[in-house]
Amino acid sequence: MRQFGVMIMETLQPRWNVAPGQTALVIQQSDLHAQAVHAKWGLPPASSKQSFLINARMETVTEKPTFRDAFAARRCLIAATGWYEWSAPRQPWHIQLRDGGLMGFGGLLFTCDGETHFVVMTSAAEADLRAIHHRQPLVLPRSSWLSWLTSDGRTAEQYLQVPSTRQFNWYRVGPAVGKTTEDHPRLVTPLDEAQLAAEKSASRAAGAAQSQGDLFA
Repeated sequence: MRQFGVMIMETLQPRWNVAPGQTALVIQQSDLHAQAVHAKWGLPPASSKQSFLINARMETVTEKPTFRDAFAARRCLIAATGWYEWSAPRQPWHIQLRDGGLMGFGGLLFTCDGETHFVVMTSAAEADLRAIHHRQPLVLPRSSWLSWLTSDGRTAEQYLQVPSTRQFNWYRVGPAVGKTTEDHPRLVTPLDEAQLAAEKSASRAAGAAQSQGDLFA
């Protein structure tokens, strides 16, 4: 967390599969310093007719009543080295920076029933990445991290830009990422040619297995 200007005294365990409803470490601004806090991913629905909110679209974040106040004053960063997405027919991919480095997703913080929650902001996907899914997390340039946390909402609007696909690479991974109980480094191991061929054969024979839904819609 030193890259975010945060010192953490507790021992952190690596996470390989954070799902909505689970707790993750996010970075917020507290007075003059950045601070890491534990928060739950997603906002519980206000009624049975509403769905669990895990994302906020950058194109409408300043307009939507649910998100506009948080964008103005309670922005955060979510530290990640990659994310998963599914293409048709339910094929999981792992997407990361070309250098495999740390990313900062733009996020928003909320307090619900005394607990801290966050949503991940999303942008449109660009170029070849759109073939996997039309949306992706809002990946912020490292140079903007401090300003994202400390500036006012109007200044932060300048960072609502679609990240260039050139900074990412992506590859197929196994279906275990769709199970929220799975959390280990093998989840990000690329499928080899034999595994891809076997998957294709199994898909033709039995249909695609059901897996976790889109995370960044």
